[in-house]
Amino acid sequence: MGREGPSTLLVCSSCGRVYDGEVFTCPSCGGPTVFRYPDGRFSIDKRGPGIWRYRSLLPKLESVVSKGEGLTPVSRLESVLIKNEQRNPTGTYSDRASSVIASYVLSRGIPGVRTRFEEDFSNSLVHYLDGISTVEVVVDDPLSLDYSDVASLIRARSARLTCGEGSPDSIHLGYLNPLTVEGLKTIAFEIYERRLGVERVVVPARTGLLAYSIWKGFGDLEEAGAEPHYEVVAASVKGAERPRVLDLARSVRIVEVDGGEVLESLVRLWRRGVTTKPLSASAFTVAESLGSSVAIVTIGFRAPLSGRSGNVGLRREIVRILGSSGEATAYEIWKRLPVYTLRGTYKLLEAMERRGEIYSEVRSRGGRKVRYYRLCR
Repeated sequence: MGREGPSTLLVCSSCGRVYDGEVFTCPSCGGPTVFRYPDGRFSIDKRGPGIWRYRSLLPKLESVVSKGEGLTPVSRLESVLIKNEQRNPTGTYSDRASSVIASYVLSRGIPGVRTRFEEDFSNSLVHYLDGISTVEVVVDDPLSLDYSDVASLIRARSARLTCGEGSPDSIHLGYLNPLTVEGLKTIAFEIYERRLGVERVVVPARTGLLAYSIWKGFGDLEEAGAEPHYEVVAASVKGAERPRVLDLARSVRIVEVDGGEVLESLVRLWRRGVTTKPLSASAFTVAESLGSSVAIVTIGFRAPLSGRSGNVGLRREIVRILGSSGEATAYEIWKRLPVYTLRGTYKLLEAMERRGEIYSEVRSRGGRKVRYYRLCR
């Protein structure tokens, strides 16, 4: 798969057949393949960008695309430790997958990618592949898209919405592929690196792929000689169909909660100023009931809105940071704000500059051009 590091194989997760080429679906049984690292050793490159600090157990690719994904914070909310994946650039753990996929596409010089629309994942992938490859997002039901989905996809220069099967000339990379698994599993590496003193990791399970990926991440650590001792628990709402991908990871325990419990958690979190999706609330609910758990969630905090000024809470924080530091990049500002997305920070900075509240200048830093923002006095 590349020039450096331990050898990498692709193994069918269903029948166990081994492939030394880039086979993402087993031609024998149709099962998904996963990466294996026969002589891999776990090491941390603290200079590596984002999730690529763990490149010793990631696919060996010549180019890396990183936008600051990973290293998301862990904090305590009531009795539950939470790992907040909203701190990724587009506000979702899918950014971890998109980083690996974009690195693969860039390394292989792939001109076009085709993917079926998947909430969060499609927007994230388009964001990471913008300027690298054209992206066909195949939409089965156009009426299922909401405004934010359409706006994000249209804004990207190289994205194209289409119905049907899409162009056969583009390589198909759906949400379920071995590159996605490799990106998502880095959550396990971060938990292990921090040596969180809990017994289990609770993951919201809709497709089950996130739980499977984290389970594989702990498995890769064990094969590399590390000793992680965490149980992976998939949180599911009663009545939901069992995710088929979890049949490949039978040691993942599924714990069901009823809809009423999820709603109770949503209301309780809302009253504490915390906003999240029902799926994340289910993981919070299960983690709270089991105890000694870290829940993988995406949460934000309510802030008042003003039609013209945008997010008042974020604007106030930007003014405070620029007032104290004199100047900062959008990325530096975002890193100091634990509850906002990088995309939201960029958008508000652009709006503030248009209104004359701040100004920016581009300077060279480390061989690349960087935009710095300052307050207008």
